[in-house]
Amino acid sequence: MFSIRNNIFLALTSGLLLGLPWSVTDLFFLVFFAWVPLLLSEAKTRHHPNPYAIFNYAFVSFLLWNIIGTWWVTRAQFVGAILIILANSLIQALVFWLASRIRTILRIPLFFPLVLIWMGYEHFHLSWDLAWPWLNLGNALATAPKLIQWYEFTGVRGGTLWIILSNFALLRVYCSYRKKGVGSMITAGAMILMPLLLPVIGSFLILQNFEETEETVNIALIQPNLDPYTEKFNPENHARHVEAFFRTADAIVDDKTQYLFGPETLIVDQIDERDPSTSIYYRNLLEFRKKYPNLNILLGIHSYRKLSEENVPPGSRFDREKNFYYEAFNTALFLPPGAAAVPQFYHKTKLVPLFERMPFVQYLGFLGKYSLELGGYTGTYSLRQEHTTFISPDPSATILPIVCFESIFGPYCSRNLPEEKGFICMITNDGWWKNTPGYLHHFNFSPVRAIENRRDFVRVANTGISALINAKGMLIARTPWWTKTTLKGKIHLRGGQTFFARHGDFLGRISLVMGGFLVLYGGIRKLKKIRPAEP
Repeated sequence: MFSIRNNIFLALTSGLLLGLPWSVTDLFFLVFFAWVPLLLSEAKTRHHPNPYAIFNYAFVSFLLWNIIGTWWVTRAQFVGAILIILANSLIQALVFWLASRIRTILRIPLFFPLVLIWMGYEHFHLSWDLAWPWLNLGNALATAPKLIQWYEFTGVRGGTLWIILSNFALLRVYCSYRKKGVGSMITAGAMILMPLLLPVIGSFLILQNFEETEETVNIALIQPNLDPYTEKFNPENHARHVEAFFRTADAIVDDKTQYLFGPETLIVDQIDERDPSTSIYYRNLLEFRKKYPNLNILLGIHSYRKLSEENVPPGSRFDREKNFYYEAFNTALFLPPGAAAVPQFYHKTKLVPLFERMPFVQYLGFLGKYSLELGGYTGTYSLRQEHTTFISPDPSATILPIVCFESIFGPYCSRNLPEEKGFICMITNDGWWKNTPGYLHHFNFSPVRAIENRRDFVRVANTGISALINAKGMLIARTPWWTKTTLKGKIHLRGGQTFFARHGDFLGRISLVMGGFLVLYGGIRKLKKIRPAEP
């Protein structure tokens, strides 16, 4: 049995190997053996007199992983970052410990409970109020799009399965070497090549057979580069920022431009969705569009809807000056061509826990007033959603909108993918994290979403990186980080739905159900063992 010092060393080694791919994305390959030290520790301590020993070691490992992988959140909000890191580490350690206990109770190999419970946890971590799927294992492969073309079938959960399989295969090689020497590694090594190489071969075959569509559209986007801490949310600057945007748009839009894009919350002052013309900024938008009547415009705004006092959902706000309740939204506004065109609104509903919406506010309404400040901006957004796609009549196309944090939620994005031809547009503001790995890794989710849905992807960021990405997840063009600039180009229109878009995170759902049954069965077996015999 390893000493405490050795177990801590193994735990820290796994934490380091797991964390580095999220900070230095070129090191993504480390995840294929990052779990091995922790798995060795589990094998030596699962019969420890203290049943929580493996939980302690797992917590040490996952805490280091979370610190290395998401430390940059502290640049936006220190207290919130600490809470997120601690909560995520505790949940991950609990999942690992639970898998270890189930394998001990049922006397089965660790692989089966770990793969089911871990993948089920990742699926669950997409949908509850503390959702933080940033460190889901399959995300580590985001910088290697040529290796993960099969994500169009499995999504990120397929990557998680690949990584866990590879770690157990390497563990088998190591254990074979320890027991039988170098010669035994040849057979075991041949076994490990299967889980490692088959997905790679499949990915390259998909790439070779990929066919691009011929229909394209001309787009232009503007990256204003406004510091969210010192410029963007200062009320004295709002009018000047919007004026500068339209001035820049005038310089880059021509008769061939079909789509113009602006970033998240370009218009900070709230617009009444039921009567948008009361906003001077919306009227400015209409005036600009008169110059280019055939132009489609998509940009980010803050919007709201007034509520009656009889129907006030949890998380709503109250305007003390005007004495009414309202729902506030982080919104993508789409204005199709035509003088009589009706604006379309898409609301961000995957909201950052603690910052944009307090967890469980629907049950404990008083929590809404305690959301954490972010760059001088605070407040809880509502979850009401009515439009999941935008429809452009000229040219005939659909747009799947994504707002910032939503890009981490692959199944959520894919379930809204329409059959009709179109593309994906993401608007974001990554300036909160400054020059840290955070904005880089957030950018890397975009190619993954393009692959899962097989749509060209337009990424529009306030401070960068803005980009055009094709349906293979390959970069067409991009802007520099933290630079005021523009980008013009062509993107393809593609239709149909991928297997993943039709069936969603089926691997995660199956794992959640089967893992739940496994835990339930293990719990029943444990209770039967400890129940005293009847006289």
